[in-house]
Amino acid sequence: MAFVTVLFTVSSINAEIQIAEIYWLLYFIPLVAICYDSYIMSADARVKKIGAFLGRHPDSVAGVVEKQWEHFSTRYRSAFAPFTDMFLSILVTIAAAIYLYSQQHSVFNEGIKLLFASWLVVSLTVITGLWLKHRGLIKQIDSYDPSSIVNPLRST
Repeated sequence: MAFVTVLFTVSSINAEIQIAEIYWLLYFIPLVAICYDSYIMSADARVKKIGAFLGRHPDSVAGVVEKQWEHFSTRYRSAFAPFTDMFLSILVTIAAAIYLYSQQHSVFNEGIKLLFASWLVVSLTVITGLWLKHRGLIKQIDSYDPSSIVNPLRST
């Protein structure tokens, strides 16, 4: 969203830059969305890993309340929150594609149409795949069992 806002702001300032002259920058929107999604999902996974470890590990020095909080937050995860990043990324990608198509459809030949369709399909597939991978990681974190991890510091 920030990328799109900056792009349209630059075109609206009286700097003699028309959006029609820099529309090709919209092709980078999926890449920017994927980078932001990756960053957000990485931070989310780190927080959940810390919570799972401190909440479930038998040697954890976390207090009872912290352990109860981890159990509670794992059990009652938001069903809506995990979809928001993916839907926003898909929405801005489709909006960019619609705008790009409306600006270029008259000059599209068969090769360019195929390239444009490939760009759109690959972008949406990567966004969805990234979300599915993150969802799987969160399920794996939620099922963390400290007894399944070998502790190299303990003597056997």
